[in-house]
Amino acid sequence: MSKLAYLVNSTPKYYGLLPLHFTLVKRYGGDLPKTLFFATEVPDHPICTELQKMGVQLIPIPVDQSGFLESRAAALRILYDMGYFHVIPMQEDFLLEGRIMTSAINEARDMLDKYTDLASVRLMPSPGPFTATAETWAPLVKAVDTYGFTFQATLWQTWDCLEFYRRVCYMLEEQYPKATTAPEKRRHAEIRVNLAENAVGQNIFWGLEKRHLAWKRAGQWSNAVYLCPWPYRPTAIVQGVLEPWAIELGKREGVPLSME
Repeated sequence: MSKLAYLVNSTPKYYGLLPLHFTLVKRYGGDLPKTLFFATEVPDHPICTELQKMGVQLIPIPVDQSGFLESRAAALRILYDMGYFHVIPMQEDFLLEGRIMTSAINEARDMLDKYTDLASVRLMPSPGPFTATAETWAPLVKAVDTYGFTFQATLWQTWDCLEFYRRVCYMLEEQYPKATTAPEKRRHAEIRVNLAENAVGQNIFWGLEKRHLAWKRAGQWSNAVYLCPWPYRPTAIVQGVLEPWAIELGKREGVPLSME
């Protein structure tokens, strides 16, 4: 089975979430064979030292590649060159709240190894998949799944994930050239306009011409999304503000959050 990397990209503004994030991954995802990586342009920060003590490996990113999208492409390139051919990229404010389904994730990894035309397997059934099937893993289909690409928890072939980000970064540069675009405007395009998940990103995703699977939702009640291989709650930070549920989660888990 190919080596698996668990990858988080972040920047100092959100470092306060990282001790809790990785504590939860180690606590509830510890039986999945994987290596934890953190990619950042400020690897000498005290929080990074704390993460290293937890067993997290750092991936230093050049400052000129530290943009929201470019940093992901840079980290994926490094992981691929290190021989990590499977990767789970994760947002720092997506916090694991329960024990993962290791057997299901290993099943997905086996499929990625077996089928070279399979690029990704989504581990959270939101959004989608919307294809009716009796199988546990449903195909993502352009005609019915508005979101092919999403930042939600997904197991990827590292090369295909890298190729997606390379193409998105190319489109970013085409539309907002570094040489003539203010940095804040580029950040707006990457995050607020959400180039990766909007129509531009979706066209690039489907243009990979690969298959994609997703965990089928157990039911329509709200908490059904937690019955999945990676049961987490997304978006602990909304418009720069820490959500109350995340603060409470940190207290319960013994890792108080501080965003100072």
